[in-house]
Amino acid sequence: AFAHIPYIGPTVLSLGLLTFVFSTILGWEYYGEKAAEYLLGVKAIKPYRYLWIAAVMTGSVAALPAVWNFADIFNGLMAAPNLISLLLLAPVIAAETRKYINEPIP
Repeated sequence: AFAHIPYIGPTVLSLGLLTFVFSTILGWEYYGEKAAEYLLGVKAIKPYRYLWIAAVMTGSVAALPAVWNFADIFNGLMAAPNLISLLLLAPVIAAETRKYINEPIP
C-alpha cells in the first residue's frame, strides 16, 4: 500500500522495512546469545557471536527458500523445549489457576 503513495511511499516503505529487519536481527542475536550463555556459560558468547555473523552473512546471499527452511527448522527446534516444559508444568499451571480463581475478592 505504501509503494503506491506518490513521492514518499517507497521511502517510507524502505525505512520501515529497514527498521524492522535491523531490530529483528538484533533481537534474535540477543535471544540466542543469552540462551547460549545460560546453557554453556560466558565462554560461549564470543563463539556464538562469530557464528551469528557468519549466519547473517550467509543468509544475506543464500537462496530465499533455503533461508526460510533454515529459519523454520531452528524455530521448531526452539519451540520443542518450550512445548515439553509446558506439558510438564501443566498440572502446576492448572493448580495455580484454580487457586487464583477460587481466591476471594478483597
